[in-house]
Amino acid sequence: MQQLFPEARPWPDPLTVYDDLDLPEGPPHRPYVLINMVTTVDGKVTMGRGTVKEPIGSKVDHALMARLRAPVDAVLRGAGTVRAYDVPPRVPDEYAERRQARGLPAQPLPVVITGSCDLPLDARFFREAPRRPLVLTRRAAPAEKVEAVRQVADVAFAGEEKVEMRAALALLRERYGIRRLLSEGGPAVNFAMLEAGVVDELFWTVAPKIVGYAEDKTMVMGPHPLEPRIRLSLASAFFHEGELFLRYHVLD
Repeated sequence: MQQLFPEARPWPDPLTVYDDLDLPEGPPHRPYVLINMVTTVDGKVTMGRGTVKEPIGSKVDHALMARLRAPVDAVLRGAGTVRAYDVPPRVPDEYAERRQARGLPAQPLPVVITGSCDLPLDARFFREAPRRPLVLTRRAAPAEKVEAVRQVADVAFAGEEKVEMRAALALLRERYGIRRLLSEGGPAVNFAMLEAGVVDELFWTVAPKIVGYAEDKTMVMGPHPLEPRIRLSLASAFFHEGELFLRYHVLD
């Protein structure tokens, strides 16, 4: 592992690059929000519209993904990400112990955000969750779907006809005490968060692969261009066996 920025130097252990994150609590009305994503060089987060099961990132990327959960109170995913990436958002045991030493629960709260409540309730995300998950949805979601979700998760409403991202994050902060939140996508959730102006940092792994398929999804996808354009400031960059590990601050 080589650190490229803000200082060029060797880094002895690739799995420790994010060990010393000192994250603030965020403003009073919402958590401090991180997005973590991995893409190909051409910006894709799926390959063959999900038909290619090969992971985009390496084993190091997957290990860092788990370690990025260590300093946060909750990990959020959209319904599509829960379907496509059926792995509970756990942290490794050694990091769970560190969390407990800091007065945090051993594992972060798993959170799903969905407008339909059409979720794979038999998925490992729910069956093997380290804590009872929380599902954020809208009051207009089908009642039978909501009741089915209540069998495996807690449910909270953040909007009437649609899920309001700012209301959802305010709910997480005020009702559930979530001060730091990690979002693991997908593209529509990333768009909604960026549009709402609630993202503080982006962690982005660039894998040395090219897909080239126009119908594969990119990291951020929405119904219209983001206005104003999102501007970023590079905080750190690391290189390991062809992969780039980038950390950006989102500028106001």
